[in-house]
Amino acid sequence: MVAQLTVPGQSPGPSHHETLQPFAYNLSNTSKSSGISIGVQSTSTGREHRSARADVSRHRPEARPTSRAAARGISRVASRAPSRATSRSRSRAPSPSPLRSHIDLPNATVIPPPPSGGSQNTLALPETSTIPPTPESLPPVSVQYEEKLWTVLTIPRYDDCPTITPERADWLLEPVTLSFPTEGVPPDWTACTHPEGRLYFYHSGKRIFTDADVRDRKIKATLQAFEEVLESKIREQNLILPTDYELVLYLEERKISGGYNWLYYYVDHSTRSLFWVQEMDIIEEISEIGGIKQLSEIRNEIEAKYWLHCELYPYKHTIPEDVFADLSGMLVFASVDVVTSLTSTVTYRPDDVHRMVGLVKAAKAVAETQYATVVIARLMHLFLHQRYLNLYGQTHARLARDQSVYNTQKHSKTPLIILLAPLFWNAPHVHMRGLEKIWIDGIIVIQPWSSFIGKLQNEWQEFILYSTVLLNANVAFLAIPSVDTGTGQLTAAQISSYLSIVTSVGSILLGLLLIRQHRVKSRDTADEAWRFLSSRKHQTLGLETLAIIYSLPYALLMWGMVTFLLAFSFECFGTSDMVSVYATSGAWVAVALLVFWCVFTGWESGETSVWDRPKEWWARLFPEQDEGTTAGGRGSLAAGSMSEKTPRRWLARALGRVGFPHSSDPPLTEMHERASSTV
Repeated sequence: MVAQLTVPGQSPGPSHHETLQPFAYNLSNTSKSSGISIGVQSTSTGREHRSARADVSRHRPEARPTSRAAARGISRVASRAPSRATSRSRSRAPSPSPLRSHIDLPNATVIPPPPSGGSQNTLALPETSTIPPTPESLPPVSVQYEEKLWTVLTIPRYDDCPTITPERADWLLEPVTLSFPTEGVPPDWTACTHPEGRLYFYHSGKRIFTDADVRDRKIKATLQAFEEVLESKIREQNLILPTDYELVLYLEERKISGGYNWLYYYVDHSTRSLFWVQEMDIIEEISEIGGIKQLSEIRNEIEAKYWLHCELYPYKHTIPEDVFADLSGMLVFASVDVVTSLTSTVTYRPDDVHRMVGLVKAAKAVAETQYATVVIARLMHLFLHQRYLNLYGQTHARLARDQSVYNTQKHSKTPLIILLAPLFWNAPHVHMRGLEKIWIDGIIVIQPWSSFIGKLQNEWQEFILYSTVLLNANVAFLAIPSVDTGTGQLTAAQISSYLSIVTSVGSILLGLLLIRQHRVKSRDTADEAWRFLSSRKHQTLGLETLAIIYSLPYALLMWGMVTFLLAFSFECFGTSDMVSVYATSGAWVAVALLVFWCVFTGWESGETSVWDRPKEWWARLFPEQDEGTTAGGRGSLAAGSMSEKTPRRWLARALGRVGFPHSSDPPLTEMHERASSTV
């Protein structure tokens, strides 16, 4: 029985997604050329074609999102999270804990003592059979065929963590036991152990890899049914598979409703790519970069997933000599680029890249082992995935870490940060520029993020120290007899000092809270940093609220200093001694000029000049008339000038048009994408 694969709940209307045709590749990678062709077409076809196609919905029932894979920390870059769980992705939604399945050891069999003589002790041994059971002696196993086949780029191995019961098993080891094989493996399957320790299985006749435990008869029967469904689809579509292919089958257990989600992908070693026997919504699978319109733009990501497959299943996979040369060239260039460029797209430190070069040389010495396969495949996967994020090989490739590849207009800041920035001593603008430089196009690199958080923590610690000193100064100031007269009426100096105490305490509290919340942020993975910034980004305000929060300790410290100086001034100028008043006034004027000079110099040496804002306002209030307008006639020009000088137009020009600054930013999640498409 072969189940028909349909598309439930699909609308016949047009769609903006692209679909990868069954077994369709036409891509040349950086390591070997390809001779297979890929076809990509839009899913905006008729109802008849949609109903005949396999279900490509990306939301698998009871799929396990993960945070375990991200904690492995093998990548320094993260971008948009896909809508489903994939193994070791740097951009997936977190999960409280992975779902687990239980594997119990075989039950013990008690062997009775001989009928006469011998010891009366019983011996417990594992229940094994020297003669394998024949298929006729085994009861039939019923398998429920799945109507949906889920095309994936990789399997969620690091989300599936089977467990065993902790109870003690009563069995003894036979005398002179010298061999410890994996028991119960079917004769047509081979048990393989990954260098990390995970057991997986390989069928040499059908070239199938799987993480499912084929020693379980039900799971084995399910895999057989899975493979039969794929074979029937190949026959129905008259597909011709490449000669050097492999198939990966994965059974994702549904804990609530029961059964499995059938996940699969094919691998072609000649082209170092993946393919499927049904159409695939490839844009949904690799949605980390928006605006993908060409097959060449996904070439590096497809090859990266191929090397991830080799890393997960290294059995019978050896690294060719040209791959060692390609990877060595990548690492040598990365080492030079990260040393000579401050905005390099390389996501590792120079010392890390140098160690990788040594590891590649060491792996080449043991090239025939699975350990070398895993090492080289992991590095190839990481660097090719980074190439995909940077659109390597395209005219619009990202050449610097702080460069955006999207042509979306950079909008002005919202009125919130414009109004609060002067009250907070322009600190929100500084933090906003820092956040914008480390989060470009929804992609974050862990190295600048760690540096940014480390600097913030050092600043907050300094602000706490300064606020503590200022708090002590206020307490000492209030203890002066001339300040506290004891009449019960508060003076201006006392009120100002009280305000300084409140702002100092607020700076200390906020600094302690922010340090506590960000204590381990500098050691976060790229995925965790991405999720943190995504959760803080407002659809309208963007990261402005986060920049304002980061500036609070500094702003309150500055206001505490200002109010303390104000209280000191009230005390100095409240005396009748004119000599002290004149001396204090002269000192105040000198200090004020020095402070203004310092602020003015800082503005002039920054990204913008202090005169840019007045010039911008002047240009808005009195725009230069176009020559074509003046040529049209003096009467129209005069009428236009009179209408433009109305207070309403002046106010509109001075304030600018207020809109939604971040509404056209690249969407970060599927929900945001749907929301932005309706605006």
